[in-house]
Amino acid sequence: MYDLSQYEKIRVEPLTASTGAEIFDVDIAHIDDEIFAEIKHAFHEHTVIFFRDQNLDADSLGAFAERFAPLVTTYAREGEAPNPVGRMHRAADTPTSVRNLGDRWHADQSSREAPNMGVALYCLEAPRYGGDTLFANLCAAYEGLAPGLKAMCEPLIALHSLAGIYGTDGRGGVGTTKPFSYEAEHVRLDDEMLEQIRKRIEHPLICSHPESGKPILYVTGNHMVGIKDMNDLEAAPLLQLLNNHVVRPRFTCRFRWKKGSLAVWDNRCTQHFAVNDYAGFARTMLRAEMAGTRPIGLAMPGDTADPKPLKAAS
Repeated sequence: MYDLSQYEKIRVEPLTASTGAEIFDVDIAHIDDEIFAEIKHAFHEHTVIFFRDQNLDADSLGAFAERFAPLVTTYAREGEAPNPVGRMHRAADTPTSVRNLGDRWHADQSSREAPNMGVALYCLEAPRYGGDTLFANLCAAYEGLAPGLKAMCEPLIALHSLAGIYGTDGRGGVGTTKPFSYEAEHVRLDDEMLEQIRKRIEHPLICSHPESGKPILYVTGNHMVGIKDMNDLEAAPLLQLLNNHVVRPRFTCRFRWKKGSLAVWDNRCTQHFAVNDYAGFARTMLRAEMAGTRPIGLAMPGDTADPKPLKAAS
């Protein structure tokens, strides 16, 4: 059970035993270092934290997110200055055939050398019903593995690529893949972009959290396309097994958005799923992304990271 008595400045109520907690008695736009220290502790304890009834704009959301880590600038439209806080809007008349950006279980940007550390998402406009976001705790998923499967996964290196989302030709395919489309940001599907889509990045399958030392089953949905030194036929059953495992209900929570709600999640050790079930209603969010570092683990310990906490925790 969580020790909730450790919090003096905030009130924390866990959503489930494995992940997620709501934080009360806080005005995010006006917090001091002591309050933020308790918020950050809850962030590490629960992997995703939620706030209600906040009154934020792009500047105040960005200032809060930047307390966790430097912000990563999102794409800017042609002629506009880069903005570290992006706006996500889905109109009420958007056909249900048009997919959400995150309408599948995934962790963000594992196809990069250094995926984002975390995300802060704030609701400006919520649908009357639907539009929830689900979260899964990859640390809890690791603990839930059988000992033999832990031992098998520990030395493995996974391959991550945008081709798992957009297909090797950028035109999508079947299942959770979809066509590459960033017309709003004026990013073209040219030879340079196809090279980025097809590029494969290596990350350890079992990572060590850089702050807590907790082991993470770093499975990221269809960003993860293979296992190093395995052919596709050998890797596919393992990838399917692990992707199914990490989103078992006992590792997850579900959050219903309302205007003024804020979620902050640790992208290093969570997956999330934006449910597309609110046809006829608009949904508008502000999103700030925090810079991360390259994942480390016993299979790829890196130059500066100490993998010992991973071994001790396993």
